[in-house]
Amino acid sequence: MLFSRMELSDEVKRKIRQQAAAEKPGRRLGLPKAWMAGAAAVVAAVVIIAGYPMLQQTNVPAPAASPSASLPAASGGAAGSELSPLVTTPLGSVEDAKAGFGPDLLVPKALPEGFSLTKMETVGMENEPARDVIFTYVSGDKTVTFVASRSPAAFPAELFTKTQVGDADGFVFAQPELTELFWTKDGIQYSVTGQLSAEDTMKFAESVGS
Repeated sequence: MLFSRMELSDEVKRKIRQQAAAEKPGRRLGLPKAWMAGAAAVVAAVVIIAGYPMLQQTNVPAPAASPSASLPAASGGAAGSELSPLVTTPLGSVEDAKAGFGPDLLVPKALPEGFSLTKMETVGMENEPARDVIFTYVSGDKTVTFVASRSPAAFPAELFTKTQVGDADGFVFAQPELTELFWTKDGIQYSVTGQLSAEDTMKFAESVGS
């Protein structure tokens, strides 16, 4: 869902989610080692036979890049293209965040223990109220992000557990390596994602707007 930062990538989170889902009871499949070894040998033989004719072919130069292969970045250091001219703007204070997003923005009042706020940014269309506000917190090699967005969050609901953040309905995914928490308040989507325990993530979220 935004800029170069030290948070976990979507690919890492996807792998963690898949691993967590695979560890649910009744979802593991075991195969005999001998069968797996035999299958691997058959696959290797097929790859070698199928790939041999390709090795005999003359190398063909790659086609030249078409004019549509790359699109110019939007003005002002925008993150995007002519089709998606989103602008990322660094912020200097919480007041700047509220000025860019709107006065209805709720922000955390308490930091996770050992973490410090290292970056604040807005993302959105130029000359319009920001679509997203992102706060990045760092402690050593650990990173936590707090996001407020006008766009609904997209996440695999089957891997999440329903919860409450204050009086708002929320969804949480908790593993030792990662916790993700989403909730909506007054039409704004909030989330906390990072290397925190579920308990600490909840405490951090409950400080938002308190």
